[in-house]
Amino acid sequence: MNPKFFNLPEERQDLIRNSAMLEFGESSFKKTSADSIAKRASISKGLLFHYFKDKRELYLYLFQYAIEESVGKYFTDAHYCGETDFFLALEKGHKIKMELVRRLPGLFRFVMRAYYERDSVLSPKLQKKLADVLEHTTSTFLARMDLYKFKDGVDPRQVIRLLTLASEGMLAETNACTAEEIDKLFQEYKRYADMLRQHLYKEEYL
Repeated sequence: MNPKFFNLPEERQDLIRNSAMLEFGESSFKKTSADSIAKRASISKGLLFHYFKDKRELYLYLFQYAIEESVGKYFTDAHYCGETDFFLALEKGHKIKMELVRRLPGLFRFVMRAYYERDSVLSPKLQKKLADVLEHTTSTFLARMDLYKFKDGVDPRQVIRLLTLASEGMLAETNACTAEEIDKLFQEYKRYADMLRQHLYKEEYL
């Protein structure tokens, strides 16, 4: 891609990224047109292809960007403050995730559709990339947590997967993007997490 893209003001970069993620998130890679992306971003198709060689390069850039911004930050940034409680750390990570949705409403819909993308050129590479990042960030997260608080027999990885699927499903179902919608969604997510904590933690840590 053309490095001049990063010379644009950050809000302009976000507009182009979010416009493309919204379009790719609404349809398959093959069916999404560069014209629709350019129109949503209020730029010409020529300018779009000035920054990105073609639609595939734009898609792969967006995927890399989305994974770094969402999955990585969700499981790591929240814990630099030293939080070691599993559920409190996930709660802080979820707040980071909600802030991303405020800024880039198309990000998580794009990631979810990308994971199931069936285009023969993209699918194997994208799914392997996502699987590798998920494994690394989950392992990093768990290594920092006080897992002894869980009852015997509880698999923390399954708890992460359950809460992640729940939050992404809530976002997909509601299309929440305003601050009010995001805050309401977060409160619902927190109730589910608190309910799991009550059932999965040893009594002395409740």
